[in-house]
Amino acid sequence: MRKIAFALVITLLLSCLVMAADTYQTGKVVKWENATYQQKKNKVGQWVVYYVQTDATTYEVARKKETKPKMQPGDTVQLEVKGNKATVINARGRKEQYQVVGQAQAPGQ
Repeated sequence: MRKIAFALVITLLLSCLVMAADTYQTGKVVKWENATYQQKKNKVGQWVVYYVQTDATTYEVARKKETKPKMQPGDTVQLEVKGNKATVINARGRKEQYQVVGQAQAPGQ
């Protein structure tokens, strides 16, 4: 009886993980560029803006204090967007939080 209960719990946990993984979209870094953002009233900061293309949308994502690119054009990433926040798992498997600073419909849509 314990073996059956254990198997059911494991099955339930694995199915939860599969459903959680479905929220990420596969994307490709199209390009990156250096840009500026308004820090305070008279202060401007530098950051790297990445253009990540999914099936339907191209997202522009950036994060403060990232002044050197960590992703390169052609890199395949996993992307989850919630509001103006994006979680990106890069090609090396590292998860980072970014801010969505722009988006457009992907070409050909």
